[in-house]
Amino acid sequence: MFRSLRLVSFLSFAALAALSTACRDTGSGDDTNIDAPMGPDSAQGGLTIQEIHAEAMVPGTPVELKGKVVVAIDNFGAKKGNFWVAEEGGGEFSGVLVFNAPVDQVALLAVGDKVDISGAEKSEFALATDTSGRTTTELVPVSGGAMTVTKVGTGTPPAAHAIDALAIGQMAPAARDAELEKWEGVLITVTNVSALSNARQIGSSAQDDCTFRDFQVTGAISIDSSLAAIPANLPMTMECPATMETNLVNSGDCLASVTGIGDYFFSYKILPRMTADIATGGTGCPAAENTATTCMDTIDNDGNGFADCADRNCQALPQCISDTTVENIQTGAVPTNAAVTLNDVVVTAIGFNKKNLWVADHAAAAINPGVYVFRGSSAAELDVNIHVGSHVTISGGKVVEFGTAPDTITEISAVVSGTPPTVALVAGSPTETVTPIANAPIATLVSRTTGEPYEGVLVELRNVKITGPIESMIVPPATVATFQRPLAIGATAFEADDDIYRMTSEPDATCYASIVGVWHYNTFSDTNNWVFLPRHILPGDETAGSSCP
Repeated sequence: MFRSLRLVSFLSFAALAALSTACRDTGSGDDTNIDAPMGPDSAQGGLTIQEIHAEAMVPGTPVELKGKVVVAIDNFGAKKGNFWVAEEGGGEFSGVLVFNAPVDQVALLAVGDKVDISGAEKSEFALATDTSGRTTTELVPVSGGAMTVTKVGTGTPPAAHAIDALAIGQMAPAARDAELEKWEGVLITVTNVSALSNARQIGSSAQDDCTFRDFQVTGAISIDSSLAAIPANLPMTMECPATMETNLVNSGDCLASVTGIGDYFFSYKILPRMTADIATGGTGCPAAENTATTCMDTIDNDGNGFADCADRNCQALPQCISDTTVENIQTGAVPTNAAVTLNDVVVTAIGFNKKNLWVADHAAAAINPGVYVFRGSSAAELDVNIHVGSHVTISGGKVVEFGTAPDTITEISAVVSGTPPTVALVAGSPTETVTPIANAPIATLVSRTTGEPYEGVLVELRNVKITGPIESMIVPPATVATFQRPLAIGATAFEADDDIYRMTSEPDATCYASIVGVWHYNTFSDTNNWVFLPRHILPGDETAGSSCP
């Protein structure tokens, strides 16, 4: 069920509308320009697996393999005819996935069998939604034909090749990808690796056995159960009844080793062939990156994918907490994931839920010094004494770019998950009148580039017309509908969102001479991602007009 699980997993993390059918690249994918040794098979009309991985062989090329040894078979769940073969000598680029071979022929195979494969062609598999440029090299039935897999004897599968997960995780992204690509389709093992997350359920509710799970280890390598179950207790739901299995993997566990097939599907993975391929009880895992030395040496010391102050284990240390300004954050002077304190900033708007808010460096109108402070639905409501114009200090937050680049919004979010940023009144400070930026050209605001300096900033729009009824939608994982209202200034259409005020009672075609609110970037918007958040709570926030086109 290897490929079917891939698709199920993807569906659980992406909107269905974004899913397109699997594509098979016509280019060379992510294959490295490797030297392809000519082995005995080449002289007999077969190929080496290294030759298949080489860029010189383009997708769609017919492939015949002779005497390759079976190293893994996908027998987990419904049989799909997927298995892996390797060169007995092992090494880089020595293994490959054989996808969708005849199920009856694969059913006769066992690990260690030698096989001949004919009627196959090279493919570089990727989903259209994976825009990384990475692909998985595999053999598929030749277009318009059938693959044949024939057992020709028995051999010795190569021993699992040991890779250094910590060292790989500390490489630059391009070098890391190139290194892991060498081991795609190859039996590999990592030793003394830390579990970076609990084993979690992935996949759809249609998988009522609830055995499809994954977790990350040192080097940010995913371990998933495409080939074998990863036992772990799960909460009781109608889709996934509670199990009696014990937790095998929990975040922070030191694993002696994890062995399996190297793979790529949206991230680089190891696919254990059996539960016993995950050996617990390790003692030599990297220490947490949480000291003054390790948090300032530019190295990802624990291999969790984050170095220094970007690592949550460092963010509570004094050297990782920066007293800064909103403008420094919005102009990029403060790196993403840096823990920050905003001293004596001014509240410009408070969210509908009385938990989230927007702040600026000062009360006067200006571009850049405005930012969203996201505290989450589980946070307590703000102090009743905090109002628009109050001076506050924000602590316990970090800079986050929420969304998928380039469509992100800058916000201050929790340093520690579940602990929202603290908002404290500045003692003795006055409540000021906050001045919005007046009459910014709408063409400037709705542009992704020129609108960026206005993100999180209080603005006053003029001659704004409501052009249609309220729209509601639910964007997973949310369960409560959000409300939007179409607006226009002249011929330029945009939307009002309900993060601060819900425009539910205003009739269609209402015209505003002016209206005040926050200019905000909504990664969930179904039209223009720039949205206007009318504040609509203070006298003078809107005035009636009659000059709308």
